[in-house]
Amino acid sequence: MQPDLRNDPRYQNHERRPDLAGEHPLGDTLQAIGMFLFIGAIVLDLFLPGNPQKNQALLAIWVRLPVSIMLVALGGWMALRGIKYVFGEYRPEPVMLTGWLFAFMRHPIYLGAILIYLGVLLVALSPWAGLVFLAVLALYQWLAWHEEKMMMDIFGEAYRAYQRRVPMWLPIKIVKKNHKDPHS
Repeated sequence: MQPDLRNDPRYQNHERRPDLAGEHPLGDTLQAIGMFLFIGAIVLDLFLPGNPQKNQALLAIWVRLPVSIMLVALGGWMALRGIKYVFGEYRPEPVMLTGWLFAFMRHPIYLGAILIYLGVLLVALSPWAGLVFLAVLALYQWLAWHEEKMMMDIFGEAYRAYQRRVPMWLPIKIVKKNHKDPHS
């Protein structure tokens, strides 16, 4: 039986939903700031002499655009479906969601957002937006660490087992072979 966290201030969030105990209270705000800075950086590059034109010549648009469209479409699908999966149903208690894409990666919503940024960056080839993109990657990593700490506090060993079973970001399971040193 999981502890009742409805009145525990450590697990309260801006939505006041006890089932969303892993959410950082400033997560949405920080993500919005990151998005506006990213868009602002692209717009800034448009007004700086030479930057966009020079970078656009690095890779032809007919190569960049289809890849960008695929990244944005996949990222949008992952993010929107993940949001629906997590937020679509109210649960009276915290629940560890491990189905759907969460069976293959622990942060599909964040990865979807990162793919959208990457797709837009590929079309814009903006150096300033590239710097903001690196900051956004750090933000998502920080938010993911925060959420994982909260989930470990709530679900304990069950969440640790999930972490061992499911990769954090990429749905690629890297198998480590245990090689014993014959000299030990």
